[in-house]
Amino acid sequence: MRPEFFANKVMLEGGCGKGRHTQLAASWGAREVIGIDLSEAVESAFAATRGTPNAHVVQADIYKLPFPQIFDYAFSVGVLHHLPDPRAGFKSLAEKVKPGGHLSAWVYGAENNEWITRWINPLRKGLTSRIIHAHCCTCQKLPTAALYLATKLIYRPLNRRGNGAIAQHLFYNDYLKAISAFGWREQHTIVFDHLVAPTASTFRVRSSKTGWREISANDVQISWHNKNSWRGFGEIP
Repeated sequence: MRPEFFANKVMLEGGCGKGRHTQLAASWGAREVIGIDLSEAVESAFAATRGTPNAHVVQADIYKLPFPQIFDYAFSVGVLHHLPDPRAGFKSLAEKVKPGGHLSAWVYGAENNEWITRWINPLRKGLTSRIIHAHCCTCQKLPTAALYLATKLIYRPLNRRGNGAIAQHLFYNDYLKAISAFGWREQHTIVFDHLVAPTASTFRVRSSKTGWREISANDVQISWHNKNSWRGFGEIP
């Protein structure tokens, strides 16, 4: 979504985490944006947005949202695929959007992520999601260091200096190029997210389209993002 879309809208974020997207929506002119999360991440989100009067953080269950149908726009970035029932969470968000309002969601794609489902998911399910989070956060500094050095020393330079033809042959280039601008803390958060979540689903484009049909959305746009995920946008009838 472009910043101008947010102007003067009342918005709901399904799963705000540490509040990065809540901050963005508020800074782009939303009249009010409410970020919800079930976890203790609401404390970090509140700390990040406490100086922003049009941003609010509520600890709530996405399946049982404590709001009427008042929102111009609801969105969820990187959250639905971590739910035990992603489709139910998606429908719950849609039910809080006013007729004529809009909904968008971003989820992991199954396409191009076979290496994650084959190698990373078993490690996450069997080990890292079972470790106390504080210890897990510490042990993930090594893979974060590898990611950080690769994005800063290889992916970012090759994609910025007219070497696009070479960069396109790099492993997972589109996504790693996208996060190469992030600092250490943000990349550490990404690694932590991939390894600590007890549930992480992936979706093929067919199942993504099915979800939008189930809420009878109009003018649905589904696009392939960074060659590893699906993003959708539609109007609530």
